[in-house]
Amino acid sequence: MNLRMKLAETVRLFEATHLFDMNGHVSVRLKDGFLTHGQQASRAALTVNDVIEVDWDGALKEGQQEPPNEVYLHSEIYRARKDVQAIAHFHGHWINILSVAGVKIVPVSSVACGLGKDIPVYSMPDSISTAARGREVAACLGNQKVLILRAHGAIVTGSTLEEVLVAAKYLEINAQRQVFAQLLTPGTRLADDEIERIGKSLWTQKNIKKSWTYYYEKAKRDGHFYG
Repeated sequence: MNLRMKLAETVRLFEATHLFDMNGHVSVRLKDGFLTHGQQASRAALTVNDVIEVDWDGALKEGQQEPPNEVYLHSEIYRARKDVQAIAHFHGHWINILSVAGVKIVPVSSVACGLGKDIPVYSMPDSISTAARGREVAACLGNQKVLILRAHGAIVTGSTLEEVLVAAKYLEINAQRQVFAQLLTPGTRLADDEIERIGKSLWTQKNIKKSWTYYYEKAKRDGHFYG
């Protein structure tokens, strides 16, 4: 599939899985920059015509729309992490509940074990609308897959668009379960050895593909790729 089409479908899938509303953005690395989508475009009806190419400074190279306001979180993470091939930023409902409350997100469910046992938090709630903040975010992310932005949202990185969608959905599922688990047993979480063992067994390309296919086919059935 054409990479631009794949990106457009991924954005619609983020919206269909309730990770995006009118905000949120996805990108995928190119040789001399990356593809993302214009900030004005509807996430619910995004097409290849809304996909734009951006350089490493966050400037528009090709396309008819402005880059997202927080384009610098993408550009600076790509600069710092040569292994990262795709990035998503979203404002997960349950993730934000925990973040606003100052509760650190930890794996309480097997789905989150592949995301790491110690998920870092960027302490500033501001939009990542400058290159300086983008560099701070990249430094805070370090070599992890996921970063929480306090009272703001989350950033998920991966080697493919499929991986960032699945990781984002798993993070939000875990956050929802953590909210309710904390009400019953405050401080509950999986042990470090459990997280490492389960993560190795579950976070595989086969399982990522299985989850992507489920969410994709469900969204297709419900008409999210039409119009």
